[in-house]
Amino acid sequence: MAFALRKNGSAQHLRRTAGTLAALTLGATALAAPQSAFAAASPTTKQLLEQCGTRSVDLCEFHPTSYWTYTGPKHQVGSTAYNCGSQTNQHRIDWADTTGATNSVGVAITATVGFWKVYEASVQLSYGHSWEVSHTDTESNTLNIPAGSKGWIERGTAKQQAEGWYEIHFPKRYYGHYIWYVNNYKSSGFNKDNPKAGYVNFRDAKMTSGEWNAHCR
Repeated sequence: MAFALRKNGSAQHLRRTAGTLAALTLGATALAAPQSAFAAASPTTKQLLEQCGTRSVDLCEFHPTSYWTYTGPKHQVGSTAYNCGSQTNQHRIDWADTTGATNSVGVAITATVGFWKVYEASVQLSYGHSWEVSHTDTESNTLNIPAGSKGWIERGTAKQQAEGWYEIHFPKRYYGHYIWYVNNYKSSGFNKDNPKAGYVNFRDAKMTSGEWNAHCR
């Protein structure tokens, strides 16, 4: 489940009225209710995150709990080049590769959306890393492709990810409660602080008979 009520002992919470405490108790009870009943009485994760940065909330905070860097999955960039000649030839491949920011809850990310601004500022403050919603690399590479072979470029992008949870306070009851949390939230994106942590590999392989017939005859 992407969101749930959490216990929190802060002074701001304690200043809430008895109605707030009742709401928290109700929320704990609702978690034990059948899934269909809970879903009908609860906002979606998207609805909760969309409230961040609007006048509908008193507070929207992201609390990061971990940060790490990694190399994204191997993928081809640019087109495949075919050497139909009888000797090794050079082929230039122009390519562009865009890495967008994604998250674990499937909500679209833009540079101006409120919940992303909160996330970005909090992670940068906690771990000292900056973020981009979208990053595009453009390059031209020359491959030496043996006779009768095909050549292509593989890339693994330098990426970063942070995990944590959102805390959202409402001035009025929202779906019956003043306070909601989005738990286990993760966002990943291009590692702009260390872009060379990824890789670009030149690959080649002998053409199959089908590829030879398609590209060389």
